[in-house]
Amino acid sequence: MVQRVAALAVIVSMLLLATAASAYTSYISDPAVINNGTSGQLTHIQLNVTSGNGNVSIKGPASVAQDTLSSAETGAAYAARYLGMNLNDYNFSYHIMDNNSAVSGPSAGLAFTLLAISGLEQKPLLNNFAVTGTISQNGTAGLIGGIFDKASAAAAAGKKFMIVPYTTQQSLEYMFYYATQQDLGIPLVQAKNASAAASYAFGTTSPSPLTYNYSVKYQTANLPYENESCNSCNITYFSPLENFTINFTSSEINSINGNFSSLKSQMLANLANYSAIGTKGYLYTASDLAFNEYVDAFTVANTNNASLANASATVHNIVNYCSSIQQPQMTSQNYEYVVGGQFRLALAQTALNTSISELNASTSSDAILLGLRNAGTAYAWCKAAYQMYNIAYSIGGANVTYGQGARSLAQQYLSEAAQSPTSGSYLAIASDEFSSGNYYASIYASVYSEVFGSVSAFSAGKAAAVYKNATAEQFGIWPKEFAASAGFFLYQANATNSQALKNSYLASAYSSALLSSQLSSANMQIKGSLVNYTATYPQSISGLQTQLNEVFAMLTVIFIMLILIFMILLKNEIKARQVQAKQPQRKRR
Repeated sequence: MVQRVAALAVIVSMLLLATAASAYTSYISDPAVINNGTSGQLTHIQLNVTSGNGNVSIKGPASVAQDTLSSAETGAAYAARYLGMNLNDYNFSYHIMDNNSAVSGPSAGLAFTLLAISGLEQKPLLNNFAVTGTISQNGTAGLIGGIFDKASAAAAAGKKFMIVPYTTQQSLEYMFYYATQQDLGIPLVQAKNASAAASYAFGTTSPSPLTYNYSVKYQTANLPYENESCNSCNITYFSPLENFTINFTSSEINSINGNFSSLKSQMLANLANYSAIGTKGYLYTASDLAFNEYVDAFTVANTNNASLANASATVHNIVNYCSSIQQPQMTSQNYEYVVGGQFRLALAQTALNTSISELNASTSSDAILLGLRNAGTAYAWCKAAYQMYNIAYSIGGANVTYGQGARSLAQQYLSEAAQSPTSGSYLAIASDEFSSGNYYASIYASVYSEVFGSVSAFSAGKAAAVYKNATAEQFGIWPKEFAASAGFFLYQANATNSQALKNSYLASAYSSALLSSQLSSANMQIKGSLVNYTATYPQSISGLQTQLNEVFAMLTVIFIMLILIFMILLKNEIKARQVQAKQPQRKRR
């Protein structure tokens, strides 16, 4: 009996020791976003791992949403598989040090996973970093929102670096990453999965700040000169538009402040490359490339402007600028620039509407930055429209307006565009412009809608064939410039060894050539529907002249009557003096 009790005591002691040995507490910092204030707050999370049956729980907050609990369960399950351990042998008790708040969202998934790995391995994490990102069942780290807010909280707490989910350099999120890092001075370290994140979290791999390779080098040395002859247009008027776009983009790049010297030098080098493209005669191509870079420069320049109040003020100023642009009278010579300006103002309005919606619904800095980016896009469209209208003013020509067939022509283009499988926002713009009576702008938007709705269905041979047709048809400045752009991208496709770049260039060549061909046809129909326009002011002057004639006639009558009255008075005066002269004079004494 004594031996049995002693044996039982040994077994109990061993179990207790085993349980004690399996218990481990780990800690991590996970920045969160407070939705109502779009501000970041650093949240500390603790995990107790004990022997158990696979239970995962979260305590601390007043309430925890299901998606947060699910991400904790996914993180614990992946950690166990990653380490080759049985999930059901342990319990995971997470404690979020954020009392009296409602916690929701899956963005702490990567933090939950790293804590579980730490707890199961009984190995402490570094205490000098923060982490954010979702987690999938296979351990992939997913993108999150509010990167600027979260990095701000981590930097304010003195963290040395922050682990963020991986994204490609071509993505807008990467631009936000880089701009945030440079603005706040805290390195952001990308991790594709929990394994990569763990190498930084345990100190196995030293973190390095993000770099940004923004350089884009198009082949220009042997690029053939573009023939600048043009049917039914004057190419010399387009050069000021290209110069204007290059200049306002350069100004925006140079306005970027802070720790962005490397990015600015890359952007300016790109701009010099675009200018070289323009000198070869590819004016629209140079303008378009510079335009897109302007939007990026505007985004970076406004990263530290990511408060709702500042962003709203910026958008308000852009709305006022766009509203101040005055449209010139359309003539037989300038109609392409007038219609082009109308179309770009419509694009600007769409971008502004999107910007305002994003700001109104914003719960993090990402939404505010997206709103600012769209506002910057609108601003660039309005600048382009302003310059096109300036060109239109300088061209002159006989005043024209919409003919009787303009409305039905626009309706035909709109109906055809509606058949495209992926027409996007261009179709909505075409419809809005049609409703507003801007029939030619509606036609242009319909062409864009139809072209970009079919751009996915192309091949290298098809791109070359469409380009050949486009070069034969060019009627007007836009078809001319789009045909040149197609030639430019075909040359770049042949000059690169990268299949990815080749495909991208061929897609651009195809869409540009198709735009050229269809806009050429549209211009011929638009030109045929124009009718002479007699401005209202000659009628107004005529009416004024009639009124003046009536006033003059009335004044003449009054003048004649005054003369008659004067003559009658004069006659009476003369008669009175004659009577007085006949009376005898009295002698004075």
